[in-house]
Amino acid sequence: MVKKRTGHVETVDAMFARYPDEWIYFEVVERDKYERPSKGILIAHHPSREGLHELIMQRKVTHGATFYTGPIVPKEHEMLPSWLFVTPSLA
Repeated sequence: MVKKRTGHVETVDAMFARYPDEWIYFEVVERDKYERPSKGILIAHHPSREGLHELIMQRKVTHGATFYTGPIVPKEHEMLPSWLFVTPSLA
């Protein structure tokens, strides 16, 4: 379990690079033109979502954001065979 508050503002990309394949929670201090968090102050990171939630329940942050820094789809499922998406006709 890792708990951290760095106190300095950094980009979301920098947080992603520092904690690959982990859950991060940070206070949002700046958003991009699409209203997505772009900069923040890291509050906590943890390899598991449940572990991170235990950490962030102890904090009071007005504008927080949680992200997973790894791939959303497991690598072995990135390229599924096309036949999985074909529905046979019942007629």
